[in-house]
Amino acid sequence: MTTEYYNLLKNPQWFEKRITILARDNNKCRCCGATTELHVHHRQYHVSKRTREMLLPWNYKDKYLITLCEKCHLAGHTKFRVPTFTI
Repeated sequence: MTTEYYNLLKNPQWFEKRITILARDNNKCRCCGATTELHVHHRQYHVSKRTREMLLPWNYKDKYLITLCEKCHLAGHTKFRVPTFTI
């Protein structure tokens, strides 16, 4: 994760989006059911056709976000590359 992206995750808009996704997923990892060390993971990344820039983390539709525990999140990133789409 780049420093710039990490700093975006400190934005109040991301905190609001994160709370929404955690609540939707009943504050549990969607893979193993853990209730601690929860992360909100982007299932895919989007780049704007118009600006050619990545969407801000909180500007994704909820369906592209999922709650994972730290262990499952790390395992997912180890096994799979998050796809990037131009929208």
